[in-house]
Amino acid sequence: MNRTTKAAAPSDATARTGRSRDKSALDTLQLTDIIGNLTITRSGQVTAWYVASPQRWSFLTHGDCNQLIVAHAQRLAQLVGRRLHLRVTHRPYPVARWAADFHASVSDPLPGWAAYLGEEQQKVARLPLDDKVVYYGVSVGRLNTMGAAWQKLLRTSVDKQLKHLQQDITAIDNVMAGPGMEAAPAQAADMDWLMARSVGLCLPAPLHTQPQPHDVWNLSDLPEWTDGIQWSSPAPYTPYVEISGNRAGRRVTRHVAVLTLGRMELPDIPESGSGPWLQRLDRLPFSYEVSATVDVRDSNEAGNEILNQLNAVRHQWSHHREHNVQPPISLHRQAQTGQHIEDDIRHGAAGLSTRTRGWYRIAIAATDQDTLNDRIQQVRQLMEPHVLIARPHGQYHLAREFIPGEPLSTTAYARRMPVRTLGAALPAVTSDIGDRRGPNLGYTSGASRRPVMWHPWHAMEVREANGLTVMLGTQGSGKTALLGTTVYHTSMMGVPWVVLDPSGPMRRLCQLPELRPFSKAIDLMRAEPGTLNPFRLITDPNPDHFTRDVYRDDDDPAATAEQAYQLEMRRATRMRATLATDILLMLLPREIAGRAETHLVMQQAVDRVDTSVNGSPRDVIDQLRKLNTNLHEHAQSIAGMLESASETPQGMLIFPAAHGDDSYHTRNWRLVVFNLRGLALPSADTDPADWSVEERLAMPTLHLAAWYAHSRIYDRDLSERKGLGMDEAHELQRVSSGRELLRRTGRDSRKHNLRALISTQDGQDALTAGIDNWINSVFVGRTVGLDAQRAALKLLKIESGNGYEEMLAGLSPHARGQNQRRGDREFIFADGTGAVERITVPLRHRPELLAALDTTPRQREDATGAQSAPANPWAHFATASEGAGQ
Repeated sequence: MNRTTKAAAPSDATARTGRSRDKSALDTLQLTDIIGNLTITRSGQVTAWYVASPQRWSFLTHGDCNQLIVAHAQRLAQLVGRRLHLRVTHRPYPVARWAADFHASVSDPLPGWAAYLGEEQQKVARLPLDDKVVYYGVSVGRLNTMGAAWQKLLRTSVDKQLKHLQQDITAIDNVMAGPGMEAAPAQAADMDWLMARSVGLCLPAPLHTQPQPHDVWNLSDLPEWTDGIQWSSPAPYTPYVEISGNRAGRRVTRHVAVLTLGRMELPDIPESGSGPWLQRLDRLPFSYEVSATVDVRDSNEAGNEILNQLNAVRHQWSHHREHNVQPPISLHRQAQTGQHIEDDIRHGAAGLSTRTRGWYRIAIAATDQDTLNDRIQQVRQLMEPHVLIARPHGQYHLAREFIPGEPLSTTAYARRMPVRTLGAALPAVTSDIGDRRGPNLGYTSGASRRPVMWHPWHAMEVREANGLTVMLGTQGSGKTALLGTTVYHTSMMGVPWVVLDPSGPMRRLCQLPELRPFSKAIDLMRAEPGTLNPFRLITDPNPDHFTRDVYRDDDDPAATAEQAYQLEMRRATRMRATLATDILLMLLPREIAGRAETHLVMQQAVDRVDTSVNGSPRDVIDQLRKLNTNLHEHAQSIAGMLESASETPQGMLIFPAAHGDDSYHTRNWRLVVFNLRGLALPSADTDPADWSVEERLAMPTLHLAAWYAHSRIYDRDLSERKGLGMDEAHELQRVSSGRELLRRTGRDSRKHNLRALISTQDGQDALTAGIDNWINSVFVGRTVGLDAQRAALKLLKIESGNGYEEMLAGLSPHARGQNQRRGDREFIFADGTGAVERITVPLRHRPELLAALDTTPRQREDATGAQSAPANPWAHFATASEGAGQ
């Protein structure tokens, strides 16, 4: 039948095309009142509406998935005798609000912050990142409507009748709030959104800027949703409905098709790996709406119905036998299926033997018929062969079912199923990870696509958790790009970073135009003399840090801030002397450094030099030469060895030039990247007596690089945000100072408000380093090898043996024969709150950043940017051959 929800006089054109328009939706809608989360219809039917909390499914064990299904089914089974209306709709991701909150969370950002935030906002806005909203409407009871005069009842009479239903409402509230459902009563804004998305079915989402001022609506308020919305069917049997409305100052129209679920033969969930059967719709690349009307039936009633059907099957069987005709196989199959269902009802687990009868509709839309037909085909391909998809006639009335209070248009296509099968639909399951407060890392790429925002300091500042993050993956998995991306985003926020980079690519971050004025890349093989001067690395404490009680000496609560400051000054002086002694001994051959007289003369020399921040290891050499004791000759020998070491590339880092200046240490760089490439680190199983000169000199260099990182962290205010990045951390684990840096970083990350990013190729590195107790979040890229996969799953807190090992090996696939460089990488992300999801980290919108972090070998490019091909050495032979053949 041709319908419209907006009153309009029929025109000649309408008559010619067969298009007719009905009276206003205000007159035809069954809904009359909304009171809180209760809707009331013209017949007096009261329905309570609830909003379900998002449920996690990804990376749960089969046991946990089954437990979630059973819990959901048990909640449904407690609604026996009631009608359930399930509505799934979507809400646009609030990009502008995210950007505003993100901006409010930063302090002292870099000058390019405004441009950066605008670019990130545009990137997020281009993604289809709607949030799924799941509503449950549960029938409560019926009011005494006095027939068609319901709307004339006094409000006091309505309120009095609702009070009699309060006990039922409270019972339903408790059921819906239970495990497996976790649904809360809908608020005013929720009901407003439900009505707006139902009356304007599949239209672009309305832009509501003001919260709803009240939670009571009646007939006079319904035009707020219906005005300007028109529904029409172009012809009696047109397989879609045209819905138009005003959105953002313009008139938009959508062709809406309503599909219904036909025969269903669902595989075992979760054992089949297919996931919840209704949540599968989240994989569609376009928006959809779901409306399901479900009767939760008493097992006895359903059992009697099954018995009647079985009796009919038996009579048919007997009829075939009486006429000596072999009964068809389908009849035998029906009898067996009915017997199994009857046994499940009679003897199944308590509650789970409940049966349901439901009608399940899916609404999709497009701007033209061809696109609509393509999308219908995508729905069918997604759901079949387990669920057949039908496109019935009577589209107008099927679409009306999506509006709260509207009745079923037809009882055809009823799906009867056990409550456990309906429980396995789990419509509220979605991909929900991150905190939606910080930079946008990308989007989820598992069962659905949702934005992934992650504020690295939210864990310490709000949840009082540790700040250690591990990034894992085999070579080419993108872990270096992920680390660099995180450093880039947070550097723009104004957070100071120190990055230890054994392989070298991170230094290119410092050359990006927006970071160059605030960054310093230190190549340890080419850095200025004195870069790692041990006296400079331990700076004096900041007196401003001693004005708060947190810096008082815990052993002496009465100590003043001045006394605490002086104590820290003395500690810094002693630490400089100790560090300088240790480093100079490490520069000596092992057999010399281990002698008692060496330690004695070194200690005497260090005691005579300036151990303030202005000290220098060259002063120690001078004091060794001036020692006038019985160890004078040994001191002279040690001084000569140190002098020789100071002339090596590694030694020059420790010893400032004789008359040089290393005052650049006082510059407060926002980003410092230590390029450790070229250091000949010794193997972990090599005896120190067998180390080469390069390997021996590399040890103090790495040790001091770690101390540099420490100084940049611990010399800042405790509450100040700060970051430490360690790429290829398995290289640091080869030396004791590197292992100690990892452990100390994990222990102190929370109280120092430090986000530490540790990148390594194998999760076993993090486990053997003894830092797993302090890990807050984990990113795992493509990982091969069973042992490495099991270690990664252990860090993700995912039980191995559930098939997730193969998933780790299949992350960031690169199709065979594909020559295009990949700008996106996939990771399994555990955000520290228990959520684990598969995410994609895109960098294509920032080609400069992608090029800086790309570690893939490439051909040299010419001045135009094109790849230059090598000259063909056989070209002159080809020319000669062609000339000879003419």
